[in-house]
Amino acid sequence: MPMIVDPSAPQIVQPDRILSPDGYLAATVDDLWAGVVLAYDAATPADTAQNLVLNPSLGVDLADTQNVGSLTRSRVTSDARYGASSVQHTHTATGSAGSTWTISAVSSGTVQIGVWIKVPAGVTSGLLVWRSGTTTIKTSAFALPAAGTWARITGAYTLTAGQSCDRVGLTLNCPSGTTWLADGCMAETGAELHPYVDGDQPGCVWDGAANASMSRRVTTPMNPGSILKVRILRQDPGGGDPVPVRSGDPAWALGGVGSAYDHEAPLGVAVIYTATPIYSDGTIGTPSSLAVTVPAPKRGPGDVWIKSIDEPGISARVTVTQWPQLTWGARIDTADVAGSPFPAASQDVYGAPASSITIDTEAAAIETVQRLLTTPGVLLVQTRPDYHRPDQYVLVGNVQQQINSTPTEPRTYTADLTQVGRPDTAGQPMRIPGWSWDDLARSFASWDAVEASYESWASVATNGIT
Repeated sequence: MPMIVDPSAPQIVQPDRILSPDGYLAATVDDLWAGVVLAYDAATPADTAQNLVLNPSLGVDLADTQNVGSLTRSRVTSDARYGASSVQHTHTATGSAGSTWTISAVSSGTVQIGVWIKVPAGVTSGLLVWRSGTTTIKTSAFALPAAGTWARITGAYTLTAGQSCDRVGLTLNCPSGTTWLADGCMAETGAELHPYVDGDQPGCVWDGAANASMSRRVTTPMNPGSILKVRILRQDPGGGDPVPVRSGDPAWALGGVGSAYDHEAPLGVAVIYTATPIYSDGTIGTPSSLAVTVPAPKRGPGDVWIKSIDEPGISARVTVTQWPQLTWGARIDTADVAGSPFPAASQDVYGAPASSITIDTEAAAIETVQRLLTTPGVLLVQTRPDYHRPDQYVLVGNVQQQINSTPTEPRTYTADLTQVGRPDTAGQPMRIPGWSWDDLARSFASWDAVEASYESWASVATNGIT
């Protein structure tokens, strides 16, 4: 039963959540600090949803999908909501056009549709479509999502006597030349549309051939009462071993409910989080995984994040005015050899690059940036992936501040950077920015007020983000 919200409590705005296929792990991107709030709840009821769509995420090709209207379609791997690919639509005439997906035929009941789309500005309207072969049996208008972001479009239609449905999809009405993406098509019968399913996801299976048959989620119920902790790992793109999330190595998950915060994920690329429960007897349970992308800053001013590892709440977006050259030490040892013109030599791995950095700071952020740069501890420097400047863990030294003009104007900071390895994560506490027991005590007069304002322990731990 939802709790009654205390009207005097701070206003909590629920951002979008990403769920793992089994529903046990949830992630919310913290746009303010370029981090990810992770919530694990092993008490989530087992979900056995079935997807009737035969090729829901274009796993190999465009098989079992069809053109609708005047456009060209292609499978692309440059952007996707699920898996590695999506279907790109390019309109060849002004008007309504799109795609349909073949589904296992339904002859009675309600057919639910969910399709993820990413559209540009200029689209004027959209329709969900239910078909029998090439005959349209129902269309339903939907509200257009914000341009440039993935959004799930949903709808339902109850078949009448004699009707059957073996294709579902959508069309968009827009000018000729418009290009948009679709992915993750889901169709199922019944009163509820579940989160997206395909047989390649953890906890899911194909009923037949991969990417050519129906798929099902076959979640096994957990035993949450015996779970004490949850270990959360992050797999970054490009290979390499998964790394532990700083506050989830492991996190407490008493009764199977726990939270973690990660503000070290690379920006602008998809990463995979995997949560593994740890029972009271030391055994581990079934892992749960999901994919998340923390947006990279836009090009131009404010395109670099400098983050505090210990206090993410004093992290700041800054503008780098001069990218320094990087210098790698060779680490070569030599010794003269009698009778030989050549020395004996050995070479170790190259040293981490040393550099300096020059940044501009707007007047409103001067105190924050100064505190960030002059507080002892490891910092993380991140920027857009297309800048080809790998994330760096650094120690900052010789910080200098220059007033650009008058004391009311922005400041320029110059500092030396010494690159170091990623600090150890074992046993680290959760460090969600701007939230602590002290903040909780200042915000609420009593525990009854806290209990009345949050739906779960995980929600208290993250100030309502999860």
